[in-house]
Amino acid sequence: MEAKALQLIQDTAVLAHAKQLDTHTPVIVLPEGARANSLEAYQEHRSRFRGVMTTSSLKDFADYTLTHAGSDSAGFVNSDDMTCAVLFNLGDQDLAGHGDFCARLVLKKTAGFVALESASSRAHTQKDLSDFIEDWAPNLAAITPDGTDIDLRRAAGAIRSITIEQARKSEHVVGDMSASRSAMDQIEAKSADGLPAELLFRVIPYEGLQAQTIQLRVAVLTGGDKPMLRLRWIGEAQLREDLAQEFKQVVASEIGGAAKLTIGTFQLGK
Repeated sequence: MEAKALQLIQDTAVLAHAKQLDTHTPVIVLPEGARANSLEAYQEHRSRFRGVMTTSSLKDFADYTLTHAGSDSAGFVNSDDMTCAVLFNLGDQDLAGHGDFCARLVLKKTAGFVALESASSRAHTQKDLSDFIEDWAPNLAAITPDGTDIDLRRAAGAIRSITIEQARKSEHVVGDMSASRSAMDQIEAKSADGLPAELLFRVIPYEGLQAQTIQLRVAVLTGGDKPMLRLRWIGEAQLREDLAQEFKQVVASEIGGAAKLTIGTFQLGK
């Protein structure tokens, strides 16, 4: 008898008498070439409810969570990308669920916050920064180094009319046995209208969170042919940590304890 035919007879016998083994994890002995096929697609209903609902609306996320959450639900807040996922069938260590039915909230950045992030991440020409001030005037306040408020139109005009002053100081020292020379360049940016030292940007970072006042320090870069300006976001790292904590608190208050929230992400093991 050929080996192929003999193998077919053996496989048929194993299939005919296949049974589950007495192990902690369910295991069944089948021939190497056998494949398990799901018949769920041919049933009238699915074997279990599963899927992912994704939204950027905090209210709709909360309503959906309150409707479907149970005792085996758990939520995870990702502070890096400001998302929250609630798994409705996660279960626990004793009775683990499949974890494949969940709701996911992805907070959207507001237009003002997107503009702020862009403005603080690059250098600006004089016109570029003055246009930024004019475009976002309702959100902005300008102050001098001593904390005095400046009219925004005056601040924009001062940025357009920056004068670069350069002075060079040389010093020569001659002794009986030595000689030394030093030189120092002093470059200063000035404006007749008085440059603003800081800009205060009032904005709601993400939909559903509270408004924040963000401090931007104005710096003039004089190394090139034309002056460039940068906006340094003061306390950015701390603010982002505070936003993550606020996000968790807001979600917790909205879902009313329907699921315990943890800052972090969760991935089901195989």
